[in-house]
Amino acid sequence: MTAESLIRFARAYCSQRLPWFAPALYRCRIHFTDQVPIAAIDQHFNIYFNTEAILEIDRQSRTREDSLSQVGFIWIHEISHLLREHADRARELSAEARLWNVAADLEINDSSWPDLHMPSAFPGLQPGDYNLPPGQIAESYYLSFAKDEGDALTSLFDVDEGAEDLPDEGSGVHGVPRPWEISDPEEAQQLDDMEVELVRRSVANEMKNSKERGSMPGGWSRWAEEKLRPRVDWRQVLRHRMSQAINQGVGSRIDYSYRRPSRRQTVFHPILPPSLGGELSARIACVVDTSGSMTPQQLAQAVAEVCSVLEVFRIPVTIIPCDARAYDPIQVATPSDYFKLQNLTGGGGTNMIVGIEAALQLKPRPDAVLVLTDGYTPFPHKLYKTPVIFGIFTQPNQIQFPQPPNPPWRGDFVVEIPVEGR
Repeated sequence: MTAESLIRFARAYCSQRLPWFAPALYRCRIHFTDQVPIAAIDQHFNIYFNTEAILEIDRQSRTREDSLSQVGFIWIHEISHLLREHADRARELSAEARLWNVAADLEINDSSWPDLHMPSAFPGLQPGDYNLPPGQIAESYYLSFAKDEGDALTSLFDVDEGAEDLPDEGSGVHGVPRPWEISDPEEAQQLDDMEVELVRRSVANEMKNSKERGSMPGGWSRWAEEKLRPRVDWRQVLRHRMSQAINQGVGSRIDYSYRRPSRRQTVFHPILPPSLGGELSARIACVVDTSGSMTPQQLAQAVAEVCSVLEVFRIPVTIIPCDARAYDPIQVATPSDYFKLQNLTGGGGTNMIVGIEAALQLKPRPDAVLVLTDGYTPFPHKLYKTPVIFGIFTQPNQIQFPQPPNPPWRGDFVVEIPVEGR
């Protein structure tokens, strides 16, 4: 049997044994490359197999069913990375790609599925390999690798010989595109965030309705329940996204310097190590859509959200009113400055790109830019070095709303804000 046939039969084998995974298994487009050791997956359900590795698994298997169960294990392993949203979680943690790959593998590999077995030719990583408890999430494993506040990757190297020994299963795991990943839409599928999320919810729904739900690993049962749970409050989402953006911006200004001796210099004597330093105070700019398309309710809520950002993060906010042009910035540092927001200039056309560019030209440069708009505006077609978050106001019962183009603007750059009655 050829490697391609074995891979396709293994997918059918998995969908028969574990039917709830079928929506994800059959959403994958199969590719072959010798640039991956065994298998990898990108963020669009393109899965990549090394045919020589698959044939080696087949050679070391006792029976045909044994081959199918081991290749099937690889199938479930790879799609699990996408189902568990490992790439998005890696971005939230600003995780090092290969180290995160190890942590994500540990989260997945301690799940035991009937009739599926880890390939004996290529045994995967287990929590016990690092003296870690089973049943933890990837974030917990990732942070466990950091010892004594040292560099996490170096800490893992104490266990593994070097970076080449660490797995790299593609952007579907850690969010960083790899050379073997195909970007040409004629050769590889390019699913958007909504299509990927629909696959996740389909799998979760199949799990929830399965008669064999009681035999599933506990982590997967909880995952299905969480995936089908109603969405969280948009305010929490906005605060979370803004917090990430601010941390990313502040982090870009921090680096090692010899201006101040490291507190660990006694450990490294006679070497003089640098210490972390830089400007730690955060800066936020907020572009407020004041065009004629913004209703009084939307504009009033935009002002309320600006005040909320100020209260939550306790840092000054620079407001830039904008319709078709950007107006003079307004500094809001304390609640006593709220009166400055009573009459925002505007009422003309709409172009939030102008407001974003005005925000990025501020001195000093902001760490994050929040754009509050109804979405009826031209959107930028490129990402900026400074994180930009779009808060888009929607009316009750509005099914669809304008959003920036994806790519490059992923869904986590956009927060839907339902307009509240006043």
